This record gives sequence, structure tokens and C-alpha cells, in this order.
Amino acid sequence: MKAQLLTFVTLFNLSSVFAQQGLLQATVQDAYSRERLAGATLNIQGRSYGAATGLQGEAILNLPSGDYTLLVRYLGYQDTTLQVTVSPQKNNQLLIELQSSTTELSGVIVNGALQGQAQALNQQKSADNIKNIVAADQIGRFPDPNAAEALQRVPGVNIERDQGEGRYVLVRGLAPQFTNISVNGEQIPSPEADVRFVALDAIPSDQLASMEVTKALTPDMDGDAIGGNVNLITRTASSATPEIKATIVGGYNHLVEKANIQGSLQYGQRFGENEKFGLLLNASYYHNDLGSDNWEREPFDNELELRDYTLTRTRLGLSSTLDYKFRPGQEAYFRVLQTRFTDREMRERYVFKTEDEEIERITKDRFEAQSVTSINLGAKHNFPGVHIDYEVQYSYGEQDTPYDYEGTFINPTPSEIDFSNTDFPKLVNVSGYEDNSAYAFDALEVGNTLAQDQNITAKLNLGIPYSTGNSEGEIKFGGKVRFKKKSYNITQEVYEGHGDVPALDTFEGDLPEQEFLKGEYQLFRPLDLGKLITYYNNNLNEFELQIEDKAIDEALEAYEATENVYAAYLMARHQFAKLMILGGVRYEKTNVDYKSSDVIIAPNGDLQQIIPVSGNSDYDFVLPQVHFKYTLDNFTNLRAALTYSYARPNFSEIIPSQEANLEDEEATVGNPELLPVSALNLDVLAERYFGSVGILSAGFFYKRLDDFIYPRVLFNSQYPLNGTPVASGIRVTQSQNGGTA
Repeated sequence: MKAQLLTFVTLFNLSSVFAQQGLLQATVQDAYSRERLAGATLNIQGRSYGAATGLQGEAILNLPSGDYTLLVRYLGYQDTTLQVTVSPQKNNQLLIELQSSTTELSGVIVNGALQGQAQALNQQKSADNIKNIVAADQIGRFPDPNAAEALQRVPGVNIERDQGEGRYVLVRGLAPQFTNISVNGEQIPSPEADVRFVALDAIPSDQLASMEVTKALTPDMDGDAIGGNVNLITRTASSATPEIKATIVGGYNHLVEKANIQGSLQYGQRFGENEKFGLLLNASYYHNDLGSDNWEREPFDNELELRDYTLTRTRLGLSSTLDYKFRPGQEAYFRVLQTRFTDREMRERYVFKTEDEEIERITKDRFEAQSVTSINLGAKHNFPGVHIDYEVQYSYGEQDTPYDYEGTFINPTPSEIDFSNTDFPKLVNVSGYEDNSAYAFDALEVGNTLAQDQNITAKLNLGIPYSTGNSEGEIKFGGKVRFKKKSYNITQEVYEGHGDVPALDTFEGDLPEQEFLKGEYQLFRPLDLGKLITYYNNNLNEFELQIEDKAIDEALEAYEATENVYAAYLMARHQFAKLMILGGVRYEKTNVDYKSSDVIIAPNGDLQQIIPVSGNSDYDFVLPQVHFKYTLDNFTNLRAALTYSYARPNFSEIIPSQEANLEDEEATVGNPELLPVSALNLDVLAERYFGSVGILSAGFFYKRLDDFIYPRVLFNSQYPLNGTPVASGIRVTQSQNGGTA
């Protein structure tokens, strides 16, 4: 009875408080262009109440009913003061138009060149945590064809390249697996088989409204990001006036002497009474012919490898956003992003093996297609006294390699390499390597692979604003579940000849059109794989499938995995006069199951056994996080954050598949007991913004990583590591956890 009475009294008090609350929804836009302004700050004079506008230029303030003086600020615009009245239990709407600070000379207004930068810096300035933001206008100022290329311009971010194009993103010097990649706030799966991180060369930069790089996490964000979180935000319609934008960009690759092209087309418009319904469609396409010449050498060996690449890459992006605003502060949305990246690679290799006294000629032809799909369906409701948002998301990543051909011919010719010239090692006493008739057939490899990764996510967040005197805050809590399925299937076939397959000169193609490494080395007529495959199809009796090699390769690499993540958090944000404190805790639990195979190769080199195996692991983390932001003045912020985060192992490290080659006395062993890397993160940052839309910032960060992962080699060990040994005295390689880094 007492508990019921206490509950009744509590609810009565809350209802009394909420009955006196009103909801002020402000929309901030440019007075001249009517473009919505994201990142504008709204403050109630004489109180600590405040808010910042989102991507659509809208902000929500929960205020006690009454009259207020509202101050609106935005870098590059004049400060604006308004008198507003908030009525209880109502959604009070307010349209605010800001005048630009740009100079007008003789009727010509200098405007727009820095508008994208202003929007990004205003969002950074008003953010509660440490982040960097790149707006669409800034992205368009540079010839960046994909998201990775655009992100390289963010402080503290660098990229890994593949054939000259940006591919993986590294935040604060940490490897790609320490950074989350999200689209519209939710993680997307990796199309690649053995890793979690996403290659951003698959996502066109002109599909995005902005990119956020969060370097200090808050409790309402996924906790598995030690380096940071990269959030790619797609575009939304903002005006009743039809907006149609088109771009076309061209280039030329001197090495392959071919042109490349990139183009995009976007349409956006809002419809109906009060512009409630918004529709945006965006499409982009990129085609690039490129190539590269290089030589390679493994450490400590005397082999020289010359590589000649010719590639064709395409990138297609399609995105759409539909949103409907039921009433002020309440909306539903449906967002779709679909990308497809294709890579056709032709590679010619000369491998000079001095110790084996032979030269290998290896030609490869591989086509690979990566696709990423992200679908978000959700809604937001802002009531006086409570904010609610919820969302379901489906995302899918795939890497499909329908064909991967590789032909190898060998010439038993001795060679000598002089590595004294570190720029271009010299071939010494090598004769006859240009004679294709001297290269005998060795092997034809035919393969295809399919990697699939799927996420299904659901989340719910609730925020309850409150006030204490002249200061205000919000208590926020919520939960999330994510169900992942990841698999990899491979077909790998190796064919050797019976001695009747002709030499390389029978299958040779045309001479290379360009000089290799500007004439430092000479390449001759390459293998035409089409001719070799045609010969194979017409003369099957001259080729023998290596059945054991096929079984070994396919058993070792194929796997299936499921991963279920359950998360909940509680956080509070309180704004004092100039000091903002945000703190809370997040809990995440992960359940993982795997299926794969063990492969044992007998001491005589034959396949001994393939054993289906399964494994699982469970772990959880409690992640406390606290942020401080002190506003010295309107242009200067001091920030500090102490957060905990972690990073899950790559799938290639934890799947329980094992390979034991008893002939070579070595084994590679998966580790399903591998722990994630956990981290303590300390961040301190000072930032000074300028009215001319600029910023000067300086910061310090420290990360202590526990249970870091490294490949450990165990000499003179047994196989398996646990249980009854099949062999002893062999070298075993396994990813294991270290101490502190």
C-alpha cells in the first residue's frame, strides 16, 4: 500500500511538473537563401537552458511556461535576439532567420564559399563531446571520389590506400579494426570475409550530407570503438522548392592513357501542407581505368618480383530519404543507401627465384564486386517532458568474386640480383627470360568466393528533461539489440598438367603498351588467360585437378558465424552557467557461435583428416564515460573526457579452424577464447573559433589498451594446444592476448 501511494505521489508530482512545461520548436535558416542551418546555438538569457539545431536546422527546448529572451548564435552570421512566449502543454513553433556576416559590395554578396565549412564548425562547436564534422559542401570542394578520400582531410584521421585510392580509415594512428563505421547512426557490416572493418572505397562521397568523426564516445553510442566512430549521414530534402543538383568530373590516367569520369544527380523536395512530406533521391556513378608498376622483395630473401597491374574500377551509389512530420517535434523517416563497387584486376608477375634457379611468370585475372545496403526505419517524438526515438535497421555487406583465374609458367633459368641500388635492383646474369617458349606450364588456378555479413538492429531511447533553478539537464536511457550473421564460402581448384600442355608462347598476348617503371625493366608478351582457359576447356584430359589441395583450401577458409549483442545505457547531461557535464554508463553483452573445420596434413604431405568443429565465446563490458565542456566565451571551448571502450577481434582470429601441416612441422590455430581489446581513453582539447569561419585547436589524448591482440609463435609445441596431442615439437602460430599497450 505504501509503495502504491509513493508511486501515485511521484506520478502526480511529475504530471504537475510536465503540466507546466511547454515545448519550443525553433527552426533556424539563412535569411537570404532559406537554407537550414545546422549547429546553431539557442540560449535563454539569464538561465542555463539551451539547445543546438540538428541537420535540418531544428532544435527542441523544454521550458516552463512563460516569457523568455532567446539568443541565437551561428558562426559567420549576426547574433539574433528574440522575445518568445512558451505556453504550457503546447508545441510552440518559431522560425528564426539569421543574417549573414558576409560583406556586400555594390550589390554583389560574397556568400556560399564557406557555408559548408560554417555548418560543420558550428556543429562541432555545439557538440557535447569531441568530434570533427565534414559537411557536403566541403566534400564537394575536393576531387574525392569515395568516403575514405574525403575523411583524410579530418584532423587525426589518415587512410590506407589500395592502388592509389583511399580504402581504410585510421583514427588517431590506430589500425582500422579499432574504428566503427556507421551509416545514419548504425554500424554497417564488412563485405570482406575475415575482418570487421569496412573499406570505404565502396561508398561514394557524393551520397553524403555530412561525415562525423567522434573521438570520445558517449554512453548512448556503441562501445566497440577505441579509435573512434565514423558516421556517414545521407541527405534529406529541406525545401518545398524542387532542388535538382548535378555534377560531372573528369580525369586522365597517364600510366594507362585512359580517361575516368564521375557524375551525380540529386532531386529533393518537400510536399503538402506545412511541407510535412520530404523526398530525396540521389544517384552517382564513377568509372576509373588505372594501373601501377612496382617491384617487391620479401625481407631477407634474394627474390625479386616485378608486378604490372591494370585495373578497371566502378562505383555506383543510390540513396533515398522519405520523411514525414506528423506535427512539430514528431516525425518518421525511411532511409536507404545502396552502393556497389567493382574491381577488375589484371596482374602480370615476374618472380626471379635465385635459390631455386627458376623464373616464374604468373598472370592473374580477377573480378570482385563489393556491395553495401543500409535501411533505416524509425521515428522521433518530442513531447513536453519526454523525448522518444526508436529505430529498426537492416544492413547487408557482400563481397562476390565470381571468377579468379591465375596461370603459372616456369622457366628453369638461374638468375642473380644486385640489391645495392635500393631504388631499382639490377638483374645480373639473367639470360633467356624474354623467351616465352622456355616457360613450361605449371598450374592453372580457378576460384570463386562469396562473403556475406548481415546486421539486424533495433533500438529505443528515452530522454527526460529537467530543471533545477536556472540550470537544466536531461536524463537519458535506452537499449539496443543487434543480430549478426557472417559467412564465407570458397571454391578453389588447382589444375596441373600431364606434360602435354604447350609452353607459354602458345598462349601469349600482346606486348605491353607502356614502359614498365619508365623503362628500368623490360616486360615481354604476357600470358593471355583467355587462350589458356579455352585450351583447358577443349583439352580436359591434359589437366589434373589437385583434389587434396581443393579440399584443404575450401575447408580452411569457409566458416559460418552468428553474433548477438545486447546493450543498455543510462546517462545524464547537466548544463550549469558555462559548464556542461555529461556522464553515464553503458553495458554491452556479446554471444558468438562459429562453425568451421580443422585440417590435418600427414607427415608424408598427404591430407590426413578434415574435422568439422564449432566454437563459441561470451563476454560483456561495463563502460563508464564522463565528458566536460567549459565555454570560456562564445568562441572558445575547453573540453575533457574520460571514457572506456573496446574492440572485438577480427573473425579470422577467433574462428576455431586449425591447420596442422605435420610434414612442415607447423600449425596455424584459431583462438575462440580470444578476448576483445579494452581501453581507457583520456582526452583534453581546447578550441578557438573565429567569426571568419575558422578554428584553432590543440589537444592531448592518451589510450591504455589492455589485452591487446598479437600473433604469437610457439616453438617446440604440441598440436592441438589442449587435449591429446596429435604431434609434438612443431611450430604453432596463434593470435593471443597480450598485456598492456
